[in-house]
Amino acid sequence: MWLDRFDTILCDLDGCLISGDVVLPGAAEFVAWAGERLVVLSNNSTDTPETLSTRLGTLGLKIPAERIVLAGTAALDHLTGVDGVRLRLYGSAALKVHARQLGLDPDAEAPSHILLTRDEGFGYAQLCECVRWCEKGAELIIANPDRSHPAADGGAVPETGSLLAAIHAVLPEHPYTVIGKPEAMLYRHALSRRTGGAKTVVAIGDNPATDGLGATRQGLAHAIVGARSEDFPTFSVLMACGGGPSTG
Repeated sequence: MWLDRFDTILCDLDGCLISGDVVLPGAAEFVAWAGERLVVLSNNSTDTPETLSTRLGTLGLKIPAERIVLAGTAALDHLTGVDGVRLRLYGSAALKVHARQLGLDPDAEAPSHILLTRDEGFGYAQLCECVRWCEKGAELIIANPDRSHPAADGGAVPETGSLLAAIHAVLPEHPYTVIGKPEAMLYRHALSRRTGGAKTVVAIGDNPATDGLGATRQGLAHAIVGARSEDFPTFSVLMACGGGPSTG
């Protein structure tokens, strides 16, 4: 099988392994087959690696937290290196707990930095507040640019990018920094987890605009999940490019 040639497999989560709380066909077999070579690399900005590992475990996917890299927690890790940061985090309770564990106050007054993640409680009041702080010079950081991810029923779940679109509807020229895919930071964060280094790497995802573009920018072989592959019939692969193997 062509995947045998890689010592590190960076795999997306939503749309590849799960959809909501539904394990996708072939995902359990793929996780078991890949073993320690597998690193989940996701633009998820709701969970922490620990909460996601626990949730996946209840679904039958045994992936330890140390092999899970998420855009939300990676953004918080990045902010720990910023001198004098005053953070306003729009995000889940789990992310706020993680921020405090890192020594960051997620509800700082007069923030120097705003971190926008997939905040299910983000409404009009939060939008007004966020716009006000941006106008006052706060640096805007986006965990990921995705506007949606697939739901279990095939529909779309609004993502961080949809919240960014609301801010840009008011402040269309306001600059921002992206931490998640397709930017390089999340890939560097993931590859740094590999004990002994990662010599041969393939990235698997379902979104060409983030998974495909991000891997291409990093010079990684990559595959986009979709149609069945004769090489690996339990884990569907639509196409491989950017130096990756052919599925023909």
